[in-house]
Amino acid sequence: MVKTIHNIIRLPIIYLTVIIDVLRQKRFLKKYISPYVNEASTKNDGSFTSKDFDKINNYYGLGVPSILGEAFCKLRGIPMSDKERWVSTCQGVTTGLFDDFFDDLKLPKELIVQMIEHPEDIRPQSSNEKLFLDFYLITLMKAKHPELIKKHSILVKKAQIESIEQENSAISLTRIKEITRSKGGNSVLFYRVAFDHPLAKGEEEALFQLGSIMQLENDIFDIYKDLKKGISTLPTSLSKASELRDFYTQEMIKLIMLSYKMNYPKRQIRRFLDQVIFVINIGFTCLDLFQELEKHEGIFNSSLFNRKQLICDMGR
Repeated sequence: MVKTIHNIIRLPIIYLTVIIDVLRQKRFLKKYISPYVNEASTKNDGSFTSKDFDKINNYYGLGVPSILGEAFCKLRGIPMSDKERWVSTCQGVTTGLFDDFFDDLKLPKELIVQMIEHPEDIRPQSSNEKLFLDFYLITLMKAKHPELIKKHSILVKKAQIESIEQENSAISLTRIKEITRSKGGNSVLFYRVAFDHPLAKGEEEALFQLGSIMQLENDIFDIYKDLKKGISTLPTSLSKASELRDFYTQEMIKLIMLSYKMNYPKRQIRRFLDQVIFVINIGFTCLDLFQELEKHEGIFNSSLFNRKQLICDMGR
């Protein structure tokens, strides 16, 4: 009972901390990143879309530094430096543009590898490619560990290619879990190497698990979009919302257990978990919606429901 009351008291403090982190990042985006993006918009050949703009300002460019980046800093007990914020933000900017290489532009795999390993040698063929290369080069220039950035970029690319298997409706649940884990885990480790301090003992395992559950949460909120595209994820494939909720809960418990094995002071681990679990908990709002839908049909078959029923407004 005392622990529950303590957690309730802490919740507004956690929420306020997250809001402050987000507002700080918004100011950074407006001051330093918007000039690059606005210039790209004036010379746009159509490959840089409003969707990309939204990803930079309201999703990856905002969330990667203000949620994940700040969590990494709380874990180590040292605030984010200006240089680290630049690197983390540029990583966020390039993430959405990188996704376009697979989803929209369908660039050859060999070209994507060249852009990652030798960006200075590439002549961009579109506005999207140019903006990606501009921010990726800034990332490498400002990062303390540019070779680690390249290494983990390749791992993220590999996971993206593996995820194409999810377009096959016959894919097994086991393989879906493997791909979800690889895609999310490698992405979070990619964002982690933007920071100067080395990985502590046990940190790689914990952060890989964090990425796994964050990718699952993303799939939960993207269920309608993935359903329409014919992409098999755990939310589109499981027939019981309760089964999805149980798996999500187990993954969160595993994250907590792995986090306390990291070689950091427990106080800093708690602050890290406060930051990330605050975000992960939002997934339960969507899972509540799915279970309500299941009550009416007796089964959770996402194809039975319409857009309004399936989409949960994460912002709200």
